[in-house]
Amino acid sequence: MIFTQIRIYIILLTFIFVISGCKIQLHYPSEFPSKTVIKNEENFWFWGLIGEKNYEVYDVCPQGRVYELRIYSTILQSTFTILSLGIFSPRTVTIVCSIRAE
Repeated sequence: MIFTQIRIYIILLTFIFVISGCKIQLHYPSEFPSKTVIKNEENFWFWGLIGEKNYEVYDVCPQGRVYELRIYSTILQSTFTILSLGIFSPRTVTIVCSIRAE
């Protein structure tokens, strides 16, 4: 009986780790990060399922080139998400603009 519960917890934790981490990186060899960094805190609802945010790249970065885009939760934001049982789920969006090497 106790081994069945442990097995269920292990499967549940594995599932949570699989769906919680996703990272994609794509860098072009001739591009480097610039000093232009835009950081916004965005509010999402129901574990991030509701709350679509759109950014116009040409308005944010010169020449419309983005070097890096990160969406993550800080410790405080994760605490809010846990305390609200996922109903309120704030995230931080960081955009790093790109420059080309000549």
